[in-house]
Amino acid sequence: MPKRIKILTAVYILILAGIVALVNDKSTQYLLRFSGGIPYFDKIAHFLLMGGFSFLVNLVLKARFASIGKIRYLMGSMIVFLIVTVEELSQIFVSGRTFDIGDLAADYLGIVIFGELARFTYQKYLIRY
Repeated sequence: MPKRIKILTAVYILILAGIVALVNDKSTQYLLRFSGGIPYFDKIAHFLLMGGFSFLVNLVLKARFASIGKIRYLMGSMIVFLIVTVEELSQIFVSGRTFDIGDLAADYLGIVIFGELARFTYQKYLIRY
């Protein structure tokens, strides 16, 4: 796997962690107020941010699969599903945050679609690495 993709993935994870930290802290939530005027901004952001996370993690893991029973899943997508589910559910316990099933659905949709895009990209362009 090209080193650039690993570095990009690490930077992306740090940025995501920073965003989560900012929105979990009441004193910095004002930074995202601009998004309130954009229809569906929150859902689109969830879809794109978690989709990007899934895309990069799946590339780093070379689009490997894991099986649960007879069903095969992209390992990177499974890891991202777990992390995202825990983070979204943790909002139940964070003051000033609210759990939203719509956000989780947007996350899951992004994870699946971008995970498959990573699988295609890896097979088509990166398999020789």
